[in-house]
Amino acid sequence: ILLEQEKEKMRSNLLRAVSHDLRTPLTCILGASTTLLENKDKINEEKFDCLLNDIHHDAQWLIHMVENLLSITKISSEDAKVKKQEEIVEEIVSESVSRIHKRFPDATIYVSVPDEILMVPMDATLIEQVLINLLENAIRHSETALPLWLKVSRENDEAVFCVTDYGKGIDPSNLPTIFEGKSSTVSADSSRGLGIGLSICKTIILAHNGRISAANHVCGGATFTFVLP
Repeated sequence: ILLEQEKEKMRSNLLRAVSHDLRTPLTCILGASTTLLENKDKINEEKFDCLLNDIHHDAQWLIHMVENLLSITKISSEDAKVKKQEEIVEEIVSESVSRIHKRFPDATIYVSVPDEILMVPMDATLIEQVLINLLENAIRHSETALPLWLKVSRENDEAVFCVTDYGKGIDPSNLPTIFEGKSSTVSADSSRGLGIGLSICKTIILAHNGRISAANHVCGGATFTFVLP
């Protein structure tokens, strides 16, 4: 019964994340394409290229979103397991930060990885999505222009990933339920929101036999940490 309840909660969170996160890029694509269609004779070349670039960017984001949702629904099906293979952590981190910089070119992200080559069994696409979600959350919701830190370390037989910001931190009353998809006080229409949702990040990490947590720190701001075996 508890297992079925957990699956039903995950489905509800997934549905909430889908409706929340697909609305904004679809609205942007519709708005940009409508502007091009209705004002094509009045738009200069620079604005035309900008609108086309916006459409292209949002379409790419939607494709990646759907691919990851399909992967996550496989995780939730009976007896399904993520397909893990040995990946170099530094490459996963580099790809995630690179993609975040395409969306947020003004964001400053400091990265720290071990000097040794760290190989971790994982589904690279899903773990990249988790990192991207956590970095995007920090950029959007910390309400500060201070740099972020993405630190990876090895502790015994585990890889520890930490995303830290120095913004306003997390409301302490939200910490116990922050991965349940209920804690955000941000309007669903005010931003693209929490990627595919912190609850989905939790699902991905648990499917890798890992663990994930969030905490405020004394210097101000918050740290999200996940651990993979």
